[in-house]
Amino acid sequence: MKQKKRTTLQKLGNEQRFRFYGEFKKYGFKYTDYYKKHAVPTILLLNIKLISENTEIFMTDHLWFNLTKGFKQLGLLHVGDKISFNGRVAEYTKGYRRSDKDYDIIRPTKVKLEENVIRPEWYLKESWEMCNCIYDMYATDYESRGIAKPYSF
Repeated sequence: MKQKKRTTLQKLGNEQRFRFYGEFKKYGFKYTDYYKKHAVPTILLLNIKLISENTEIFMTDHLWFNLTKGFKQLGLLHVGDKISFNGRVAEYTKGYRRSDKDYDIIRPTKVKLEENVIRPEWYLKESWEMCNCIYDMYATDYESRGIAKPYSF
């Protein structure tokens, strides 16, 4: 099944940075190599909107981001937490066959938790520890899909 492109993001272009908003859904991880030896933690945001002059314009239903320093500094997020950030639109090649083009938001900066709540800090510093912790958080889901723990020694 072919998914449609994020044409609303495409229309923004990549010449400038924009302010966006999204809702936290869950953490995850992705492998950065073919042999699945090196994983990095990720974060899933839903209902991405462009914030522009007191209006919010819907951009896409979801985007995955690397769990960058800006996202980590927010602490351990809960489902539904509202997050705003600046970013630039970029084209990328998606899929196993690397033939489809799509658009996402890169280099998130000025990441902010919109509610005035304090979340517990990430107590793990290393990416491999974070990936294993994320796996444990969602172990039932990963196991049901046959996904192994990324760093099992």
